[in-house]
Amino acid sequence: MSDEEVNESVESEDADASEEATDAPDDGAEAAAEEEAPAVEPAPSAADEVAALQRQLEEWKTRAYRSAADLDNLRKRFQKERDELRKFGVEGLIKDLLPVVDNLERAMSHASSGDGLIEGVKMVLRQFTQTMGRYGAEPFDAVGQPFDPTLHEAMTQMVSTEVEPGHVSSVFQRGWMLHGRLVRPAMVIVAKAPEGQDEAEA
Repeated sequence: MSDEEVNESVESEDADASEEATDAPDDGAEAAAEEEAPAVEPAPSAADEVAALQRQLEEWKTRAYRSAADLDNLRKRFQKERDELRKFGVEGLIKDLLPVVDNLERAMSHASSGDGLIEGVKMVLRQFTQTMGRYGAEPFDAVGQPFDPTLHEAMTQMVSTEVEPGHVSSVFQRGWMLHGRLVRPAMVIVAKAPEGQDEAEA
């Protein structure tokens, strides 16, 4: 074998060795790369997604029910306020008309029976009372009733043998209600027992 052939054979072996070295994988580099790569979380399963969506649906249902309940309560409150306004919105007018009714009643009580004007006054008073009644305003009886400071205003006390002590013996000015609510207390005289009777009972 000639020197040239020997040189070519050596060069060929060196080239093959360098190619093998280049092609050989670097196990240490690959291991380091694997350690540095972030861990990938597994994708949620279809069952997990369905469960999450069901939880969201229940939350929205609960919110919808609460909103509906709040709206219903608000509607009821507005309805109640509107009814109250309709029933008691005329209270100021009724209070202003009561002195007129009182004067008509006084005119009737002081008029003589032969006075032709008394019938006209009676008719006007009746119309006033009926009109006020259509709006829920009514006078209430107090004579003979136990004195109630929430309904009656005591003008004085008077000895009476006909009415029980602590009861209303007479009315100076009638009291009025509007749909069961006190508009004006009755001004009354309260009966009391004679002094000797008080001592005997004591």
